[in-house]
Amino acid sequence: MIEDIEGMDVVRRALFPWFSASIETQRNWFRTLPAAARAQRLVAVVDGVVVATAVSMLNHHAAEPGQGTVQIQVHPDHHGRGIATKLHDLAEEHLRAIEAVRAQGFALDNPASVGWAKRQSYEVGANERWSVVDPASLPPVPVIPSGVEIVRAAEAGPEACHEIDAVAFLDEPGDVQMGVIPFDEWMDRFWHSPDFDREVSMVALVDGKPAALTMVEVNRATGRAMSTGTATLREYRGMGLAKLLKSVSLRRAAEAGVVAAFTCNDYSNAPMLAINDWLGYRVIGGTRSVLKHL
Repeated sequence: MIEDIEGMDVVRRALFPWFSASIETQRNWFRTLPAAARAQRLVAVVDGVVVATAVSMLNHHAAEPGQGTVQIQVHPDHHGRGIATKLHDLAEEHLRAIEAVRAQGFALDNPASVGWAKRQSYEVGANERWSVVDPASLPPVPVIPSGVEIVRAAEAGPEACHEIDAVAFLDEPGDVQMGVIPFDEWMDRFWHSPDFDREVSMVALVDGKPAALTMVEVNRATGRAMSTGTATLREYRGMGLAKLLKSVSLRRAAEAGVVAAFTCNDYSNAPMLAINDWLGYRVIGGTRSVLKHL
């Protein structure tokens, strides 16, 4: 089904105004998903064209076993034809077969999408905000505190970046508590992702020690970028490192030709929302976590 990626890309771009991943990065998602996820991937085809996709699998990074995920995406031109319901039924059947006890999906935060999820017996959970900024129009870079140095991810190296990402990942807000992504898997899925930009992603060193990280994927062909995570180790929080890193990183993105930088944040993450508001991010949509016991 990797040959269907280009068709799936059309569906994703039609649904999500913030979607930025290149075709090669989407292929990397496919290739690097571990067997432990026990994924089932489906597409719906009309007149030889992919019009919808469904992915169901175990969330093998969840701290609690038996957590499943389901993604149903239908091109807007084909809504109202029962395609989503049929795909969902097959996806849920697969989740039960692989012994998932709960399913989590994400619905666009609008009455139609949330209403459809409720009709499938999902409960609505966490609320995420999607936003965009032109990195050519930013407030001044904050003053760099004494003892702090900002370096490119390429300079810091993958071990330092994974250490920060892994520890901070445990504090990620949301309805499913997450565990640590193993280093080898993280390397394949993130560090070696075709879009991951080691020159735009930045690390803050405090007295020479890696303390904070912002990771950015850049689709240089389209000039679109996606923040895939900003994290600060607990002992260094409150120093303004996240604001500083994002400010520097976005400027490097602009130098790389990015004209639209996207990010997503849980509405409960007030400190990061405040940083993004200060940077000038504009809200363009939202998604809701939806959950169902199987």
